[in-house]
Amino acid sequence: MTQLEHARAGSITAEMEYVARRESLEAETIRAEVAAGRMVIPANTVHAAGRLEPMAIGIAATCKVNANIGNSAVTSDIDGELEKLHTAV
Repeated sequence: MTQLEHARAGSITAEMEYVARRESLEAETIRAEVAAGRMVIPANTVHAAGRLEPMAIGIAATCKVNANIGNSAVTSDIDGELEKLHTAV
């Protein structure tokens, strides 16, 4: 079952418990938000290969910032990478 299916069935998963601790929210809040479609927990155990650290994305969750920063085989410009970093945060 998916996180959404568990949430809509009223079940709190281990991933929801983990996210609740990580976000300083109640597990029931996480379950309710997922069930309502206002939160997702990207937690694909196949892709994680044992390194799964679920996180929540949604209105009740903390803000996440994702920026691809680093060297490239095509270009390597530290000033450009720093600009991306400052723009992201």
